[in-house]
Amino acid sequence: MSHIFKISFFKIGYNFVIVALLIYFIFSDKISCAQSLTGMSGGYSIPTAELQKDKSVWFGYSFLNKKYNKVWNDDPRNVHIGYATINYLPFLEIGLRVSYPEGANQEGDKKYIGDRMISARIKPLNEGKWHPSVVIGLQGFYTTTDEGSASYFNSTYLVITKNFAINKVIKNVGLSLGYGSDVMPASTYQFIGLFGGIKITPQYLGFLELMLEYDANNWNIGSRITILKHIIILAGFEGMDSFSGGISYRFMLP
Repeated sequence: MSHIFKISFFKIGYNFVIVALLIYFIFSDKISCAQSLTGMSGGYSIPTAELQKDKSVWFGYSFLNKKYNKVWNDDPRNVHIGYATINYLPFLEIGLRVSYPEGANQEGDKKYIGDRMISARIKPLNEGKWHPSVVIGLQGFYTTTDEGSASYFNSTYLVITKNFAINKVIKNVGLSLGYGSDVMPASTYQFIGLFGGIKITPQYLGFLELMLEYDANNWNIGSRITILKHIIILAGFEGMDSFSGGISYRFMLP
């Protein structure tokens, strides 16, 4: 009986070690920053003053819950987003995005592709030991109409971010604070007014980020994990009660 017990205990220990090693190699990665729901670098939904590494390219998809994402004159619809983002310079991030409200092609014969948006983020100041990084963002700054009626999710903002290395139970805490303006004409806006958030990375779990934020209208909570250093999964609750999330793939240009 004791012999059988020893064999079973050995198998359990062996399987545990194998599973632990698989988890480590699949998930372990040092996260500098990653995509938000908007498709640009940020927290769960809000912008932060962090950019991807130079020559980074991202492709992704986001699902926005209709409760807190209104388009077409406050008509609530779930929104599906496809995007591509590139950081070819250390201080510049450019993003292309298409936002498609559910049921858009059920209301008429005209084929609706979706709202096409171009966004840019410029980083004039890198983070230092005693000061935060600074980013100026232009979200949806180009439109085909003078009055901005074809522009949605628009925002012009300035945001600062400071990271604090704890290296105990918590590895890193990132704090962000920003202000968004509706200076450009548009049909709908995001992040207008004061917004901010906190991002926590647990010790020994560099693949995981936990986020709590205020997007100038609602409190949100979310998490983000990195798989095999290239796949990013983002999930959380806008307004603390409505699921929104996404997935993206990143790689480096030569």
